[in-house]
Amino acid sequence: MDVTTLQIEAFNTNLHGSKILCQGPFQQGKYPPIIESITHLRAPFKKKILLSNTPFSLSKYLPMSYDAHFQVKDGQDWTLALTYMTYAPKPLLVVVEDIAIPDGLWAKLNQSTTLVHWISSPVLQLRPYDTIFFSAIEEQSSYGETVYKILQSVYKATYSPKEHKEIAQELRVALAGMVWSRIGEDRQGGNVYWYDTVAHQGENLSDKQLSELFGWLSKQFMND
Repeated sequence: MDVTTLQIEAFNTNLHGSKILCQGPFQQGKYPPIIESITHLRAPFKKKILLSNTPFSLSKYLPMSYDAHFQVKDGQDWTLALTYMTYAPKPLLVVVEDIAIPDGLWAKLNQSTTLVHWISSPVLQLRPYDTIFFSAIEEQSSYGETVYKILQSVYKATYSPKEHKEIAQELRVALAGMVWSRIGEDRQGGNVYWYDTVAHQGENLSDKQLSELFGWLSKQFMND
């Protein structure tokens, strides 16, 4: 079997209008540069929505002012979110946090919508995604094996586990993460790159978001 030598460069592709998976878990302060990657000066987002399992409209990963927030618990919640997404002005940013995306959503997405899916457990259905950001691989972690398996599935290239560990070690020293993308790539299986992690991204929280957060925290302390 031929073995492909894995050589990676810095990632600088614009991902506006694509479907992005952020495969965690992510450590606090070590996130991929999503805002930088999806910003398009000539096509700013007209609406931004957040879908999560939390009761308040505050993203753990992309703190910004959202025009709508859906706490998704069942199929009816997804129906409401899909209706909003269908009729909302475009370009549209959809951020989904720590919930599985139903198959029916993908058919309703086009290049007028940018979707960013943050998830902590491995995703089984990888075909819909155009780009996958992986968390920075920590030493003595099984996460490296998860990254290797996913890359073998989407990258369509064969390279040895030993070479993958060597690359992972280099990125660990550099405090960088790995990303696969097929956006703008000639190769059918896309390519693998590295990215610098960022500590903070997004906008300042609105007064409404801060009020929701403090209200939620107050209830948690009262229940303890």
